[in-house]
Amino acid sequence: MTKHNALFKTLDELNILILEDNMSMVKIYKHILGNFNVKTISIANNVEAAKELVRIEQPDLIICDFILNGNDKVNNGLAFLRWIRQVEMAPSCFIPVLMATGHASRRIVLEFNKYGASAIVVKPLSPIILKQRLENILTDTRAYIVEAGRVIIDGSVKYTKPKAQDKLVYDPGFLSRLVKNDVNLNELKDKKDKIQLEVEEEDMFAKDFNAHFL
Repeated sequence: MTKHNALFKTLDELNILILEDNMSMVKIYKHILGNFNVKTISIANNVEAAKELVRIEQPDLIICDFILNGNDKVNNGLAFLRWIRQVEMAPSCFIPVLMATGHASRRIVLEFNKYGASAIVVKPLSPIILKQRLENILTDTRAYIVEAGRVIIDGSVKYTKPKAQDKLVYDPGFLSRLVKNDVNLNELKDKKDKIQLEVEEEDMFAKDFNAHFL
């Protein structure tokens, strides 16, 4: 186990790499980070350029956009995150990565979390929120753990979808059978338990998401 490379540094000490292909967004990042007294900023507009800068400069922290190059499914921000979290990339695999996206669906959040995002910021950018994310990362003492050849962050949000057989299936005849008292009590209890399971898992996801990313 180890900690990330930027732990307890201050914003003005950081060397930040930004992976972003939208030049207007790059200007916004530079302006906001400049106001935070960040003095060293590198820019990459594609995944390969970002990989090269990681090898050469060893940044303290990376801000990585999710959608790149017209929504390229292969060379996007998630692909970069998966690449840098390979244990063979050490010590770069311990660089904290702040993922930026304008599409924070549950599926995307879970993917970011699964592959080792340190935090997530949702666009359009708010300077206040961005600063909070950066400061949270700098004081984040969660351990970076090697598991199956890649680095994951200890204590990351964990959410397991219900198994297929546990999902509720629409039963158009259930209500009429219930009214006619033609429903086995075990069947009724089983449906109630499944509903409670899904509610509890939804609550767990919302609680952990708020704790780590909002």
